Amino acid sequence: MSLVNYFHYCLYLFILGSIQSLFAYSCYDCPLMHFDYSLTIDDFPSPTQNRCRIITAETGCYVRVSWYNNNVTEVFYGTNVKFPLDSVNIEIDRRVIISSGIYTTIKYVDYTCGSSNSTPCNTLDNLKRSFRAVKFSSEEHIDAYDTLIQPSENFDSSSCYEFQNMTDACPKTDPSNCNKCMIDIKYSQETVVCAVCPSDRTSYNFFLYQTKFILNNRTQLDSILVRCQQDRQCNSMTNVENIRRDIMTKFDYNQFFNSTASSMKLSLILSFVLVYIELFRLLYL
Repeated sequence: MSLVNYFHYCLYLFILGSIQSLFAYSCYDCPLMHFDYSLTIDDFPSPTQNRCRIITAETGCYVRVSWYNNNVTEVFYGTNVKFPLDSVNIEIDRRVIISSGIYTTIKYVDYTCGSSNSTPCNTLDNLKRSFRAVKFSSEEHIDAYDTLIQPSENFDSSSCYEFQNMTDACPKTDPSNCNKCMIDIKYSQETVVCAVCPSDRTSYNFFLYQTKFILNNRTQLDSILVRCQQDRQCNSMTNVENIRRDIMTKFDYNQFFNSTASSMKLSLILSFVLVYIELFRLLYL
């Protein structure tokens, strides 16, 4: 390789690395943190401990708290893999193990962001801001749908409601190998539905209610997935609409953004105080 070609090759690598760095985000990355008790907002762990580090990622940053109803909590700081940037994502997962009939609830709060500078945005403060703005439905409302997902030994695949207008992958109905009905509805500008009786077999029945709160335009995207065996057409759109009505998570955008304004105001006041103290020291001491 000639000297000129080598120079061009090095220049290419430098430009490529510079372009990648422009579109990369600095994020906190930590091993999964497990707690044998239910965390409150005052107990959330910081990403500056527990062998955490700062890495770069092209997909943005992410922090998730998962609450299990056996008083176990998990916290994870890392890089975003599936959610829109600058959003708070909520999930309510109510399930029952078919073999034992034991019900459990899992709740998730995720904050996903893109750093505006070299400082990570998936911070403890932003996690707390997200949590303060969220209002979950009551346990009573969630548990009210236990009869819908109750296991049944007399499942009849012909009882499932069937309809689909989903352009993405929607599994095909397979009556001979299906052991529960399914419906997946995504609410956005139009309602997208996949209601079938698929062949895949899970060891539990459930409903999963996911809501994405997009922060920059204050919009909300809901999706609800149900796998059930009870009654005729347990996977009906009516049942999903009832879940959406009764278990919808609320998000206070003003609370979220006011928390930011309050933090910035406090930082500004502290800065002025420090400047004043330094001036006083220089002038009079």
